[in-house]
Amino acid sequence: MRVTFDSNVWRVVSSPEIFPKDKDKLHIDKIRNAIENGKIIPCISETMFTLEGIKNVDRKSFFGGYKAKIDFDVTELENGQIQIGITMEPDHSAHPGNTPHLTKHLTDALRLGFKVLRCPRIGGVTNPDILEQYYLQQRPDDLKEKLDLLGGLLREIESRGCGIKVIKDIGENFKGNASNWHEGIRNAPGSENRQIESAIAEWADGDSVAAHIAYKNDFFCTRDLAKKAGQRSIFSSANRNWIEAKYGKFIVTPKELADELEKIN
Repeated sequence: MRVTFDSNVWRVVSSPEIFPKDKDKLHIDKIRNAIENGKIIPCISETMFTLEGIKNVDRKSFFGGYKAKIDFDVTELENGQIQIGITMEPDHSAHPGNTPHLTKHLTDALRLGFKVLRCPRIGGVTNPDILEQYYLQQRPDDLKEKLDLLGGLLREIESRGCGIKVIKDIGENFKGNASNWHEGIRNAPGSENRQIESAIAEWADGDSVAAHIAYKNDFFCTRDLAKKAGQRSIFSSANRNWIEAKYGKFIVTPKELADELEKIN
């Protein structure tokens, strides 16, 4: 089976020696053993490194100042008309890369067999430390199908007020005469810093769930019960019910995943 692991689980599974007293240690040990024995192909969304890879204290300045690279190409045609082409791509130089702690966990995860799921957005944030060989490899046609599906899922989650919509709303509240919500993040007062930090995490969660569904993985393992985020979290009870009704029950805790493993032994 293929399992997508949330940020609050994959690091514990990958580097258990750092979390010797983890409350789910018994279940984590079973999950790790299943990975080592080839019963689980473990996956993580690239948002763990692109969005959540930005330190909390830096999120306001980074996302408030981030701009995609836009290039214009002007061509004069034979009939004298002018053709203008516009391309937009991520600014690959903007992201600072992984912190030492994240590098440690990623190294352990890759050694264990983790694969990264692509979750691109047009002109979105990329992390230079996530190399091509880290991704779950797909045939070109299969990848195109998944990315096409992903785009629709991202829009659907946003339409429910979750995922990227949380940070967009903060930006819109403070953008004033600015042209986009990113500038609104930059203009937000310091009193909004904590909300901005949490909103980026919600964005990452929403995109991670979308990637999981697009890749048709079997389970999404998380310990996120949305106690702090409330109804705007993709993991709120209302949104879990919506996900389950439309896409099936796949969100599980470490204990529930360990119980699933017992069924197939």
